[in-house]
Amino acid sequence: MSSGRAAPALPRRSRHSSAILLALVMFDWTILWGKPGLLILQGLLTTLELSAWVLLLAFLIGLVVGTARWLRLSLTEPLCWFYIEFARNTPPVVQILFWYFSATYVLPTSLFLGLRDVGYEFGAAVVALAIYHGAFIAEVVRAGLNSVPRGQFDASRALGLGLVQSLHRIILPQAVRIALPPIVNEAVSIVKNTSLAMAIGVTELTYQYKHIDIFLFRGVEALAAVTVIYAAVCLLIAGLGHLLSARISQYLARHQVLPVLTSE
Repeated sequence: MSSGRAAPALPRRSRHSSAILLALVMFDWTILWGKPGLLILQGLLTTLELSAWVLLLAFLIGLVVGTARWLRLSLTEPLCWFYIEFARNTPPVVQILFWYFSATYVLPTSLFLGLRDVGYEFGAAVVALAIYHGAFIAEVVRAGLNSVPRGQFDASRALGLGLVQSLHRIILPQAVRIALPPIVNEAVSIVKNTSLAMAIGVTELTYQYKHIDIFLFRGVEALAAVTVIYAAVCLLIAGLGHLLSARISQYLARHQVLPVLTSE
């Protein structure tokens, strides 16, 4: 006879562990060691290459535009303001689609042919994401420059240093310590936003997951692997950025290489 007692409920942690074990048993994870695993590896390499190019171009754009805004040049200030506000307030996937479908009409023929030679979809994604993230990096650069007292720039010019020398020797070494952490965060965002390039057929990580899901019906396994890879890459970048920022601060403090200038 039944005693009438209900079975004791499992603790919440045990239920979670049971769910994870059930998922590991139900899904065929061995498929990731075959051709799908090679596709994911290929997607990872494409993602890293795309991220590197975007970060390089976005940093160059942000450095030029951010410095121009900090200098408050009357000729370039309206153009820089319009670029930053327009790029930051339009979705990145819309910009990717715009450059993919409109590059023929917007770019000169030589640049369009260059994009086609390196891979038109890849090149369009690089241009679009570099323009988008360059606007954010420009504001980071401007904020870093604003953290340095303006009097040091005026004093360096009064001492006979040129514009480039003043920025290179006096202002930027102090601003980089402030701007580096936000730039690292922007690098992490670049890695994540490369997944949007799937919309125009760039064979990065998310594209390869979709390919595996459509043709092999193993979307859950592929998506889990892709998620772990994205998290690992982003955490690695964040950790390296934190380490680099700490090393730069220690170096500047130890060697006292930052000059202190006044306008007096």
